[in-house]
Amino acid sequence: MPNAATTLPRPLRLATVCAALLLVMTPSVFAADPPKRGAEDWFRDGARQLAEGLLDEAVASFQQCVEAKPDLKECWFNLGVAFGRKRAFAQEARVYAEAVRLDPKYARAHFNLAVVYEDLGQSDKALDHYRKALEADANAQDARLNLAMLLLKLGRTDAAIAEFEASVQQKPDNAEAWFDLGGAYEIRSDKQAEPARTAGFRKAIESYYKCIALDRRHHRAFYNIGVVHGRLQDVDGEINAYRKAIELEPGYTPALYNLAFALRDKGDRAGAIAALERYIALVGASSAEARFRAAAEAELARLRAMK
Repeated sequence: MPNAATTLPRPLRLATVCAALLLVMTPSVFAADPPKRGAEDWFRDGARQLAEGLLDEAVASFQQCVEAKPDLKECWFNLGVAFGRKRAFAQEARVYAEAVRLDPKYARAHFNLAVVYEDLGQSDKALDHYRKALEADANAQDARLNLAMLLLKLGRTDAAIAEFEASVQQKPDNAEAWFDLGGAYEIRSDKQAEPARTAGFRKAIESYYKCIALDRRHHRAFYNIGVVHGRLQDVDGEINAYRKAIELEPGYTPALYNLAFALRDKGDRAGAIAALERYIALVGASSAEARFRAAAEAELARLRAMK
C-alpha cells in the first residue's frame, strides 16, 4: 500500500433546494378560467420534482420559473442543482453564473459554481469562486476546505496549509479539517530537508491526534500516523498505529499490508506472516489491489522459506 497521506474527496455541491418566497395565490371566485401559473407555482413544482428525482421535469419547471421571473436567484440556483444531478456541467455553470450575477454575494451559488469549474477542469475559475464564496460568507467552511484541497492538488502546498489552518482555527471541532491539515503537513514535510522534515512530520502527527480526539474511531488518522512514523524510522510507533487502525476497522487492508512489512522490518517473522496471510485473504481477487497482492504473496513466500 503506498506510504502516502490519504487523499480525501472534496465535499459535494451544496445541493439543498433553496426556498423562495412562495406567495399565497387566492384566485377570484368570479374567474371563468383557472389563474395563470406564475413563477412561484413553477418553483414549487420544480422543488417537488427535484426531491422526487424527476430531473428532466425539474429542469423544465425551473426553466419556466426563470422565464416568468428572471430575477429570482433561488430559481436559477435550483436549476443549477437539477443540471448538476444530470451531470450537465456546462449548463449548470451557466445558470449558477446567472445566480451570482443577480446577487454577487450569493455564497452558496459561488460555492457550487466553483465545484462545477473543478469538474470542468477550470481550476483558476474554481479558486476564484471559492474565494468569492468566502468573501460573501466568512463562515463558509466547506468553501475554505475545498479551496485548500484544490490548492493542494495544484501543488500550492503552503497556500493550502494556510487555508487548512484558518479552517481549524475557525471551527476547531471539525475532525476532518484536522485530518486534512495533517495530510498537508505530511505532503510538505516529505519535500523538505532536515530538520524541517522531521519537525513537519511531527506536526502532522499532532494534527492527526487532534482529529482522533474529536473522532476516536477515525481509523484513517491512525493509519496515517503509522505512515508518518514509518518515514521517521520509528517502527514501534508505526506498528502501534497500524494495529490501532485495524482494531477500529478490522477489514482495513492498507493498514494490514503496511503492518506486515513493518513487522518484517522489526524482525517479527511470525507476525509478518500472519498479517500477510490475513491481507491476502481479505483482498481476494480485487483488481484494485492486484499489484499489492502480488508483492504480499512474494514476501509471504520468502518469509515462509526462511529457516
